[in-house]
Parts: sequence; C-alpha cells; structure tokens
Amino acid sequence: MGFRLLIMRTTVVSWAYPQVVTNTNSSQQIARRLLGPVRFFVLCLVLPIACASQRALAGTNTHPRQQFIAVAPDVRLEVLDWGGSGRSLVLLAGGGNTAHVYASLAPKLATQFHVFGITRRGSGQSSAPSSGYTAKQFGDDIVTVLDALHLTDPLLIGHSIAGEEMSAVSKYHPGRVSALIYLDAGGPFALYNPEHGDIDTDRVELQEDLSKLGLNPFDDVLITKTLTDETRYRRNLQDLRDEVEGADAPSPTEEDRSSIAAFQKYFTGYYGGILPEDEIRQLYQITATGAVGERLGHPIANKVDEIEKERFTAVDTRALVIIPFPNVLNIGVTHDSLKLRAYKAQEASRKQGQLEVWRKQRNAEVVVIPNVTHYVFLSDESEIISLITRFVNNLPRS
Repeated sequence: MGFRLLIMRTTVVSWAYPQVVTNTNSSQQIARRLLGPVRFFVLCLVLPIACASQRALAGTNTHPRQQFIAVAPDVRLEVLDWGGSGRSLVLLAGGGNTAHVYASLAPKLATQFHVFGITRRGSGQSSAPSSGYTAKQFGDDIVTVLDALHLTDPLLIGHSIAGEEMSAVSKYHPGRVSALIYLDAGGPFALYNPEHGDIDTDRVELQEDLSKLGLNPFDDVLITKTLTDETRYRRNLQDLRDEVEGADAPSPTEEDRSSIAAFQKYFTGYYGGILPEDEIRQLYQITATGAVGERLGHPIANKVDEIEKERFTAVDTRALVIIPFPNVLNIGVTHDSLKLRAYKAQEASRKQGQLEVWRKQRNAEVVVIPNVTHYVFLSDESEIISLITRFVNNLPRS
C-alpha cells in the first residue's frame, strides 16, 4: 500500500511464559485497593451496583474484565478485556497513563470489535521492576500478552509514547500483528527524523561522543560527528525551551481537586475531553471526602535510569498514523505574543518534519486532524472511532 495523506476534521516462582496469573473485575480491584476491605464492604451496602457480578458487568461492555499476565519473573501486566466480537484491537496508553484511560473509547469500539487494553510495566497496577524499560522490552511484553490471549491477528492502537513500542513490535516481531494505529503517537521515538532528531536519543549519542573524545581528543572524524550531533541537540533544546516557555503545565487548585467531577472539568482545558473516572482513580489518591489527592506512583519505576529510546528508521507493518496539526491551544498557553509565536513555530516545525518521514513509509496512511488536542481520542472520540472502523474494516483477513 502506498502512502496516503488525508486531512480531516518477592516470592521465587518458576513461570512458564506466558501465564495468566490473576482474573478479577477491575472496578472491584480498584475499590478494594483504594478503600480497604472494610470500607469496600460498606460501599457494597450503599452502592450495590458497584459490586455487581463480573458476568453482569461484562454484558454491558462498560466495566472490563481484569487479569494479570506474567511476562517475566515477578513481572505481571494488567490486561483489560472490554469484550466484543470480531477483530481484536489492543489499546496501549501513553506515558503516565494506564489502559483505563480508554474507559470511554473502548466500550464503543467493543460494539464492533473485541477490545483489550494493556498497562505497561512501571505504570498503574502493573509490576514495576527495576529494569526492562527499553523500547524492545516494551514490545516484547506486548507480544507475550498477545500470545497469552491467543490473539493471532490483532491490531495495536497506541497513544503518544506507545508509538515507540508499536514500532518495536513491527521491527522485532514482523508479521505478529496485522496493523498499527498511531494516535498522535508518530513522533521521532516511533519513527526517527534524522534532520530534526529526538532530544532523548540525541542526548545519549552526544554523551557518548563526548566520552569518546575524552579518550581520543584528536580524532578528526569524531570531532566532526560531535559537532554535528551537538548542533542537532542544540536545536532540540531550543524547541524544548520554546515549548516550556509557551505553555504552563497543569496546576489544579484545591477547588479543582475538590471532587472527581471538578478535576475532570479542569483537565478538559488540557485534554479537550473528559478524563475517565477510572483513570483518575488509577493515577491519584481519592480522599474520604471524594477529593483528588496526590498522584500515585511506583517508587522503583520513578527512579529507573534505564528508560531508553531507539531510533526506528522504518515501520514496515501497515499503519494508520493520526497526527493532530495544528494542535488546539490549551488553557496553559502563554499570553506573551513573542513566546506564543515561538511555541507555535516549534510545533509546526516538529510536526511537519514528522509528516515528511511518515510520507516515505510505503505502508503508512496518514490522517491530519487540525485543531484538536494531543489526547485526540478524548477530544474527538467520534471521529477517531470512525477512522479506526474504516481502517480496520478495509484490512485483509489473514
């Protein structure tokens, strides 16, 4: 298929991998983890619907069935199953999110497809080992889950940094999935742009250059390479500064945190849509009064230094690449006209550069959606469902 561009609106256990370890309902699991057994019992008395049987919930496709699948010794990944029939779709969250971020999108897709979600290692209820945070390992984890679920012809749908692990599956497990759908996940971590580079991989390479120069400072070839790499990295730093100065990170007030509904309303200004309550409960402590407290996290994963990004130069698997451009401005953008101009310029340069490299991929179909957010599946859910449905239904059956 040629390129197409569309512009639209600690116990030691001997495991035999892959192995399904746990099987329970996610709503009950979350409630027990956050409330404890006594409060959970009280909750069941007050709100019996929250403790409905797994079978009844599965019939609605609203509350997914939850299981944990072992992908390595002492490493289990949370896997959600929203049910449905037909082709299998596997949803992968962006960095800092869990599979529960798809709590709104997934049930709607499940009316036409069988929908699963995976929470990567180091996030949410999945294990947080001290190692294994590389693109290849993330991809290997996904394939292990696919094998455990006996999915023979699935599609992967990933948001943001999930593009990195989808590209890893394409590279290291060719033919294992039928197609990939990148939801604003086609950045340089998913397909490297040698002209614009990627700030993370370029930083590592520049550090390696400087280390080698320390051992051999008179190597002319190495000096030239270091200067080239330094120039590219400096450009990335400038873009990063323009991005940081152009928009403030979310900073919800006490009032914004007073309830989950208030928290959702605040973040609509950043996401363009409602962040699902299930996801908020995965990411934040919820107080006895229902207020949103501190963010939850894995101490080990938060300190890990192994996170690496790989330079993928091609994606051979058939792919739908959805790129929001230009992005709609969120509530955190600056009112300084000069900084705003620089903010928009760096975004335009970066996105246009990625469009250019994706155009060279013979199996890629690119859809550009203007004036939406990075969380395009929240801000423009119906359009994303339409695009996914059309793309999947046009795929050949294996």
